[in-house]
Amino acid sequence: MLMQTRRILTGILMLLVKLLLAVLIAVGIYHLGEYAYSFGHSIYDNETVSDPPGRDVAVVIPDGSSISQVAKLLEARGLIRDEKVFRVQERLSRYHGQLKAGNYILNTSQTAEEMLAILSGNEEDLSENEDDG
Repeated sequence: MLMQTRRILTGILMLLVKLLLAVLIAVGIYHLGEYAYSFGHSIYDNETVSDPPGRDVAVVIPDGSSISQVAKLLEARGLIRDEKVFRVQERLSRYHGQLKAGNYILNTSQTAEEMLAILSGNEEDLSENEDDG
């Protein structure tokens, strides 16, 4: 009788542990999905840090800077919200691998695409886009 009661209690306990584990996994998957959606949305959103006219910010991109270093600099200067998002935006843009060292004036009302055009020396792309719109 005692052995049977222990087996039943052990079974119930194992069922509760499995149920708790399933709930924790479901909550984890939900939060991971929520983060992935938010991150993906940020990449294609073209959201700026501030509305026009924004604030001009001088930045110096040293020779040999990686995209990670540039992104961290822009985030520190308040030009972008998230350096990880900017790195992905650069990777997916037509300016991938084209950023050039130099002194730049960027604005908090510019999109990442606009900043990438300037930092790659393709400012003429900005005037083409304005002509199209």
